[in-house]
Amino acid sequence: MAQVTTTVKTVFQPTTANLVFANTLISQLDSLVSKRKQWETTDYKKANEGLYSLLASCLEVFKSKFVDADDSDKKTLRSDLTTRLTAEGVRVQRNTTTLTMFVRFVFGSDRKRAHGYTYVLKAAISYDVTAANLPSWIIEQGGIEEVRKRMIVSEEAQQRKADLSVAQAQVKASIEQAVVTPLAKLPMSGISGEYALLLAKPNPDGMLSIVGAISDINEAFYNACLIKMARSKALANAESKALSKEASDLLASSSIAANEERLLKAA
Repeated sequence: MAQVTTTVKTVFQPTTANLVFANTLISQLDSLVSKRKQWETTDYKKANEGLYSLLASCLEVFKSKFVDADDSDKKTLRSDLTTRLTAEGVRVQRNTTTLTMFVRFVFGSDRKRAHGYTYVLKAAISYDVTAANLPSWIIEQGGIEEVRKRMIVSEEAQQRKADLSVAQAQVKASIEQAVVTPLAKLPMSGISGEYALLLAKPNPDGMLSIVGAISDINEAFYNACLIKMARSKALANAESKALSKEASDLLASSSIAANEERLLKAA
């Protein structure tokens, strides 16, 4: 009889040192919470300096204590922060960044404001701004809202660049495949070079009429065509993702509705 092997998933168990690390950082964050409450209840409430100072303290704790900590300390801290935030009614997901958790813990603000503050800290980290220089840096950038807008634009631009890179790879792969199995083959005299460009006019009957040709296109021309094809492919990919998400959302909604109906019947 064949022996059946079962794999038991190891559950992370924090050590005493991990717990001390997490408790120490949470104690520091608790201190910042007290400062934030004081700032909100005094004349400092209207002063940006108070807000910038609190953000600088968050940045200092994050960069000096969390970033260089070992994985077990980080896991323990995230677990403790999740417990505390959940108890306060803040939703924490697996992909919620620790930096966002820091901000939500200290400021207890709504999700939109928390994301705005997190964008500022992410921007400061990406530009290697120190905690001491953070208040003046925010002022130089035009304030928190300006930093947030620039970060959102920057992230969207990076995502578009990544999507275009993926689409280019897909287009190159399809071209290589088409060299072996062409979309179509037709005889034409006077065409030369590694690649040539054919200008075709679509007809209502579904046929294409070749109305012009360029032989020996150079590398720059080829790359320009490749980028154009990649952009079209990226748009198609984005549309497919949107349709896929829409379908999954509808399935999730129908599943929830069906479950609610079962519960109502059971009741």
